[in-house]
Amino acid sequence: MSERPTPEEDGLLVKVLAEVLQKLVATNARQGPDDADRVTKFHALKPPSISVQLYLERIHKYASCSSECFVLALIYIDRLIQRNNCALSVLNVHRIVITAVMLAAKFFDDQYFNNAYYAKVGGVPCVEMNMLEIEFLFRINFSLH
Repeated sequence: MSERPTPEEDGLLVKVLAEVLQKLVATNARQGPDDADRVTKFHALKPPSISVQLYLERIHKYASCSSECFVLALIYIDRLIQRNNCALSVLNVHRIVITAVMLAAKFFDDQYFNNAYYAKVGGVPCVEMNMLEIEFLFRINFSLH
């Protein structure tokens, strides 16, 4: 059994994940609008004022989920993108991230918070968090393993 990563390693993982997501958003923005830019339930009306990196650091700080959850979240996000021909943008990346991390924590970790807590951490109403969870699960065909 491996040791728990150090806080520095956890922080590095969050930083790398943020960089990957920011590069995807930037690449999609440069490519311009296409069918993958259709509005989904994950889209906000305007871009959040918090960067993806600060958002992930906030989730990391308050959600207390394992490092593996952040890796799983990236896998889930990739499944969402591949299976739905959708693109990450400044309008949807935050909601997709909080939903993916929440699902990863529920799937992988022995202890996790309820949806209301993740909604508070993510800055979305609880009703919306519940709806995003269901939407995400159906879009990845409940493929969490």
